[in-house]
Amino acid sequence: MIPQIGAYILKVHPVFIGVLGAVIGIDLLTLFSVVPYLALKQGMWVAVGLGVALGIFMVPYTILVKNARVIYAVVLALLLVVVMAGHQSHGARRWIGVGWFQIQPSEFMILALILFLTAYFLREGRDLPMTPALFLGGAFATILPAILIARQPDLGTAVELSIIFSVYVLLKGIPSRVVTIFLLGGLAFFPIAWEVVWTHLHEFQKDRIRAFVDPSSDPSGLGYHTIQSIVAVGSGGWFGQGLSGATQVRYKFLPGAHTDFVFAVFTEEWGFAGGLLFLGLIAYLVWFAARTALECRDPVGFYLASGVMGFLLFSFLINALMVLGVLPVVGVPMPLMSYGGSAMIISLGSLALLLNVRFYSKR
Repeated sequence: MIPQIGAYILKVHPVFIGVLGAVIGIDLLTLFSVVPYLALKQGMWVAVGLGVALGIFMVPYTILVKNARVIYAVVLALLLVVVMAGHQSHGARRWIGVGWFQIQPSEFMILALILFLTAYFLREGRDLPMTPALFLGGAFATILPAILIARQPDLGTAVELSIIFSVYVLLKGIPSRVVTIFLLGGLAFFPIAWEVVWTHLHEFQKDRIRAFVDPSSDPSGLGYHTIQSIVAVGSGGWFGQGLSGATQVRYKFLPGAHTDFVFAVFTEEWGFAGGLLFLGLIAYLVWFAARTALECRDPVGFYLASGVMGFLLFSFLINALMVLGVLPVVGVPMPLMSYGGSAMIISLGSLALLLNVRFYSKR
């Protein structure tokens, strides 16, 4: 089975494999320039992620969707374990595991939610009409893990879950009167909702919002991350300063250089031309996901590929705009690039799901 899978991928999707390999190579090279041993650890996570991706590919997507509720329940249980006995680091409780092997269940909820919403909005492979009850059920299934994740705190992943649900709602279609009611209701209750949300935000999350509104008001404090990120991107110029010439990295001016701001590191090292090349590679992966959805005649495969496309597209956009100071720093990692084992596993797993849909929908 494995040789057959390998032969299929290499023969039918060589460009996809080449682009994915180039992105991973860029990731490892960039991390090596920040802290060499991180590149080694990330390489280990890439190997684990490829193993998980192979496992996802080998199971037909229809079987994965049939078991989506079990997968969702297991990941939700892991989120509860994080709340009760998770590993705490830098003021956040997001990980569970032993020793160096730590996983972040909030990342796994991304793929679990895509599978769950696909199963939820379909019955026996048939597309169900959008009703208020169906909408509220899907919203509850999204909000419940989003609240648990936001309390860790991990606002970025909670936002990603909300975006994935929004993609499904747009795909399903929603009556204009329902949209009008929600918009008017949202405007009416926005002051109250904002006050509730603001009250429950952690102080560092409030600081990030304040820094986004006016980073120059406190350049050495609240606005430091955003300003240093913009400086890193701008100092790269047209063709970058090279691996050894990037001052923001070499002198450690840029916090989170290996996680949320790794794209800023890459653009400082390789400039506008390198950044444009990287975005072109990412655009291909998003296009591959969109094409997979459009070419799949099976509604199940269509919704799965569309959910993956929404995750990839908006994660890349949010992180890139965050690095440029257009959006507040909400902690959304750059898929396939930011350092982190769980994020890498889910990124590779989501791409494997696309290949899964392409392979099994035509058999």
